[in-house]
Amino acid sequence: MRIIKWLNAHFEEALLTIFLIVMVLVMGYQITMRYLFNNSLPWSEELTRYLFVWSAFLSIGYCIKHHSSIKIDQILHLLPPVAQKVILLLTKIVSLGFFAYVLRYSFNVVQSTISSGQLTPALQLPMYIVHYAAVVGFGLAVYRILESFVIVAAKNVEEEI
Repeated sequence: MRIIKWLNAHFEEALLTIFLIVMVLVMGYQITMRYLFNNSLPWSEELTRYLFVWSAFLSIGYCIKHHSSIKIDQILHLLPPVAQKVILLLTKIVSLGFFAYVLRYSFNVVQSTISSGQLTPALQLPMYIVHYAAVVGFGLAVYRILESFVIVAAKNVEEEI
């Protein structure tokens, strides 16, 4: 149970940190090899690119969890508190619908990539590993939005008790 709580609190953060460290190390190694030893590594830029793709999709859930997505809230603060809550609720519902919709189609992309048997050029990894980032990212987004609904509902129940 302790591990599940930790993963819920830090899953995206831990993976994003690991990916960033690996990207920095691999690109540092690439730069060292290229400029000091005049030898370029064919796989380093590809690995860094794919880790960046994974980081971009993982950051969706992280931003939703920490309420740090891009938004313009100047007008929202001018509205009465009830209108603010309604707009925030509508925003979450629309976001949930959007992410659920793209999650469904990201599964289709992964399935077609699996059936094609395509491999990445330098690393020779199955391409569906790269495309699976969308499934994980959109899945985490749906999970984090649903989680925010549960948290808000729990707070409202506690206030009434």
